[in-house]
Amino acid sequence: MYWHEADSPEICDHVVDLVNKLSQDHQERIDANLDFMRMYGNRNYSQLGTSSSLFKGSQAGLRRDPNMMRLNVAQSQVDTITSKIGRNKPRPLYLTRQGDYMLRRKAKRLGDSMEGLFLQQKLYDLMPRVFADACIMDLGVLKVFRSGDSLKVERCFTNHLFWDMDEALYAEPRSLFQRMETHKAALLHQFPEKSQAIEQATLDTNYGPETEDEVQMVTCFEAWHLPTAEDSNDGRHVICIDGATLLDEEWTYDRFPFVFLRWSDAPLGFSGVSLVEQLEPVQREINQLLIRIQQSMALMSSPYFFVPIGSKVSPNHLRNAPGTILQYAGAQPPVAYVPQAMSGEVYNHLDRLLQRAYEISGISELSATGRKPSGLDSGVALRIYTDIESERHQLTAQRYEQAFMDCASWFMDWAEEIIDDGGNMVVRTMQKKGFDVTTFKDIRMAQDDYQLTAFPISLLPSTPAGRIQTTQELINMGVITEREQITKLLDYPDLASVTHWHETAENDVEWRISKILDDSEYVSPDPLMNLELARSRMQLAYLEALQQDVEQEKLDMMLTFITEAQAMIEQAMQAVTPGPLATEAAQMTGSAEAMAQEPPLELPPEMNTAPPSETLPS
Repeated sequence: MYWHEADSPEICDHVVDLVNKLSQDHQERIDANLDFMRMYGNRNYSQLGTSSSLFKGSQAGLRRDPNMMRLNVAQSQVDTITSKIGRNKPRPLYLTRQGDYMLRRKAKRLGDSMEGLFLQQKLYDLMPRVFADACIMDLGVLKVFRSGDSLKVERCFTNHLFWDMDEALYAEPRSLFQRMETHKAALLHQFPEKSQAIEQATLDTNYGPETEDEVQMVTCFEAWHLPTAEDSNDGRHVICIDGATLLDEEWTYDRFPFVFLRWSDAPLGFSGVSLVEQLEPVQREINQLLIRIQQSMALMSSPYFFVPIGSKVSPNHLRNAPGTILQYAGAQPPVAYVPQAMSGEVYNHLDRLLQRAYEISGISELSATGRKPSGLDSGVALRIYTDIESERHQLTAQRYEQAFMDCASWFMDWAEEIIDDGGNMVVRTMQKKGFDVTTFKDIRMAQDDYQLTAFPISLLPSTPAGRIQTTQELINMGVITEREQITKLLDYPDLASVTHWHETAENDVEWRISKILDDSEYVSPDPLMNLELARSRMQLAYLEALQQDVEQEKLDMMLTFITEAQAMIEQAMQAVTPGPLATEAAQMTGSAEAMAQEPPLELPPEMNTAPPSETLPS
């Protein structure tokens, strides 16, 4: 009998026994991850074995060992790539296919709300740590789950996850298990009806008597089994402790509530290959080589003394200290012998090992150390050098962005479940004039109406000048067609205040269109607005609304707006008389000839980094 086929009272014993068996199968993987952690952090993690207890290890086994790593290349490489990839902040972008204006607006609000959830859950701070876990160990794991009417995300330790390795040899496993330590108070709050069993539960540890803190903790087991087919009912989700089942429910989703990050995919199996694992042979060779160099330096600083027999020289007097007076008997004084220094080939080999570490990781010496490689003197050469490095990590950056999109997908699923259960979710979104409060009920969309993708901001230059230059190039190529995308690509906190005045006219027109289509409220054109832009945008919105079978009442409002705007344009043109005030009147009202064409999309003048043109003297 499979564990997910057992009856509810017996399923707890099946899960606990199976996890204990799987932990033995995963022992080699667990030990390897602990070794990689030690190699990265210069700390001894040997106490963190099959038992999931971290308390004994945190008190005794996690002490720093200063003699472990003499030149920690692995740590330098991991920290460099984490800062390089983790600085990106992917934003969810919901695309609609031939959707009407209202659907596209709802999709935009959904994207803003999802970005607000990212900020609310501190995902931009948490995901780089998960990525670092993937660089150090076989998996970086982020758990996304529902807690009442709210969402939670938490970073998980990969050694606390177990699966059938034979089942996951060629594909993802169908069952996944997590063993973790949970405070009894948290379990009592979540499962008050199981208070007696929770109070009697103990912590699964093999490291001596329990401490006072450990008495308040309990080993908790959580298991998931994915449904075999879309219409099958064999999916299952169980939470239990030793001797009691706390939760037993059907699991209807086709994936586990985790987001997995891998530095590199392994040829077989569910686990990945970490960066530290790839650097391990080089790191160990560097450590051995540095030990020998240190031993050689110690010998050179402590010379040998040759003393003739019968010279009556005390060894205590051979201190090699300045001003030492040494008396001897005989014709030959004591002779100091200094061992020869190590061959230069040893240091050349060390340099080759360091270079090999850069080649394995794809991280340049410029990124890791800040030193410019020899021969790269021009700006063009440095940019090509950086572009090659970026291409090496393109797949890594894509996996990082996909992790955010997986979180967004889970946020949507959990929000849908909360709404179906009668609850609601409220999220704050950042807007140009402050923040707005949105409920998911108002922006709820069917999954067939949109496609979730990441806004492409990865692998852009990190410096402000580099981002401005790259963004301007994208504008010139026509890749960027909306001003809002400029602010997201540049990612400046105060850029909204810089570009605010450049977007005011367009935002005003969009606001009036939104009032008609969303709120069925008519707002007439203003004589001081860009009337030609307002008329043309409203006309396009009317034609699109006409194709989408929008209510006739809203269509009539749009026609009224177009008619009034056209009348104001003609009135302004008639009011302009020849003379000195003609130009000023045209600027105040806006002529049709001057405003018929929108200004080209470009960076605002405040962001222009080009040097000012020279002015010839008159």
